[in-house]
Amino acid sequence: MSYNALQFETDSLKNLQLLSSLNDRQLHQLASQSEIHILLAGEELRVPAKRNARKLGTDFIDFLVSGEVDCVREHHRLRVQVGTRQARHPLHEHMPHYQSLRAAGRCTILRINIKDLDSMLAVHWEQGFEYEELHVESDIHSMTNLLQNRCLLALPPDNIETVLALMETVEVLEGELIISQGEQDDGYYTVLHGQCQVTRTPHEGGEDIVLAELGPGASFGEEALITGAPRNANIRMLTDGSLMRLNKDYFLTYVVDSLIDFINYDGVVEKLRSAARLIDVRSGDEYAHNGHGTNIPLPMLRLQLQRLSKDREYIFCCDDGRLATSASFIATQHGFKTSVLRNGLNSVPPEHLGNIVSG
Repeated sequence: MSYNALQFETDSLKNLQLLSSLNDRQLHQLASQSEIHILLAGEELRVPAKRNARKLGTDFIDFLVSGEVDCVREHHRLRVQVGTRQARHPLHEHMPHYQSLRAAGRCTILRINIKDLDSMLAVHWEQGFEYEELHVESDIHSMTNLLQNRCLLALPPDNIETVLALMETVEVLEGELIISQGEQDDGYYTVLHGQCQVTRTPHEGGEDIVLAELGPGASFGEEALITGAPRNANIRMLTDGSLMRLNKDYFLTYVVDSLIDFINYDGVVEKLRSAARLIDVRSGDEYAHNGHGTNIPLPMLRLQLQRLSKDREYIFCCDDGRLATSASFIATQHGFKTSVLRNGLNSVPPEHLGNIVSG
């Protein structure tokens, strides 16, 4: 059974992540714009078929507000019970891209339109948003650490409040493995307190190679989220601490789409005629086969940034646009003006590829 949630008891919403910062009037208004689904044992609430994996969690979000429910995706399921820590978070954070919700017993699901929530959070920010309501520690030192994140500093001002509201605090312990090389993870992380170590295992059975140590304000995890590749390193805590985590769907929507300037073939040619420089971020072997512009493989980009000029615009390209998007994200955080060839070189007719270089 589905109802408008106008008469829903707003006190029950105050423990839900993203909603805890709203006052009673705002919660009541949000509830009036949302749907409540009451499911009996075995009954399903399906995700609309027209939605795709990228959209789950960006059109609407589901919260469990009573009972128990199974998040179902193909042959996998995850049970969430009200009153647990899991139930405080949107259900897709525990099983991204689930296809349906199946009631383990009588349960209640609150489905909130993400645009309504965004508008509410933006209004709340303008009216005097307090940082402790974002699940960030309320001392100034904590917020200073968070705002050292170059990604946040590069965002348009209108997007910063949304991203802060969508981040969650994760308390971590010394020795805890946050990201494991070769595995998938749906989070973008910023270190709020503590220190962590980045290592890479060169081959199975090999000893880990230490690549870096990260402290407050440092971020990690963006490259795999943008390219869709498995994690390429291990991140382990050297001390107790806390991290801020942003879900992949939110990261792509509110961060990447806000920072990256995607342009088509004609736009590339026009910019090259205005002294922009084309950088191909594929591997050296791929570049040798059919490269365009200057080759800086993505793994080498951070080391090569000091050789680039911030007085010039750089256009990044690759086969399908994913590596180039990651490169643009990295360079933008370091203050460079960049753009990306939309959908990559594969989208350009072969007879026009020469124009990109000569443009």
